[in-house]
Amino acid sequence: MSTKNTPKRAADYGLPLYFDMQAKMGHTKHLGGLAATQKLAEFCHLAPGTMLLNVGAGAGISAAYMAANYGCRVVGVDILPGMVASATRWANEQNLSEQIEFRLGDAQNLPFDDNQFDALICESVNVFVPDKAKAMREYLRVLKPGGHIGLTEAIWVNDPSPETEAIIIEATGQQLQASAVWENLLKEAGFVGVVVENHAMTMRAEGRNQSALLTARNYIRILGRFIGIMISDRETRSLMKYMSSNPRQYFHYMGYGLYAGRKPE
Repeated sequence: MSTKNTPKRAADYGLPLYFDMQAKMGHTKHLGGLAATQKLAEFCHLAPGTMLLNVGAGAGISAAYMAANYGCRVVGVDILPGMVASATRWANEQNLSEQIEFRLGDAQNLPFDDNQFDALICESVNVFVPDKAKAMREYLRVLKPGGHIGLTEAIWVNDPSPETEAIIIEATGQQLQASAVWENLLKEAGFVGVVVENHAMTMRAEGRNQSALLTARNYIRILGRFIGIMISDRETRSLMKYMSSNPRQYFHYMGYGLYAGRKPE
């Protein structure tokens, strides 16, 4: 009797369960939402004709936004098959399938030749990557000389309590870094002209920035999928119960940094 190969899930990569939930929903978030995406697009000089690599593309929402609003050609990679499937569906729903493609890829070993892309954007991903220095060297390798990089990464803006840090690690898998750590990783990989913007977060501002990436129609579509998953999936119900039962004071401690640089000519 033959057995079918089971697609890998988040736990197979040491990632938290909520990534599987988000793949089913067709919705992934990154810190700073629309405001952060727009700033990275500015840092990376996105324009029609730009060849952009979106590392950790998730459900493809940011990739679709950048393709639609800046006219660039986007290749998105993600380590989870469920995310690649979800992102491909999203691009099709937005009528952007000729402008965007998604494929499996690991940030630590990108499936591309050297000097392929004009720009690379990675949003709230590297905090989950085991070998962050290796990933940064890969980003440098696949960019063309003079190519731009833009990152959004979670940071501590105030020293957290042990309880708050434990909640964030258990619920999301994130082990936050000080802002200087991300800046130094870019510089040590070989990027030049590195600039940094650090941002604190509030629940209200973060909610507004997250929802701004979606039209009302798309919000309703994702909400419908979420309700369906909550009804049918016990794991998702358990996860949401856990996350909603924990205090949200971590917004006092947690923020995000925007980082940009370029590959030397």
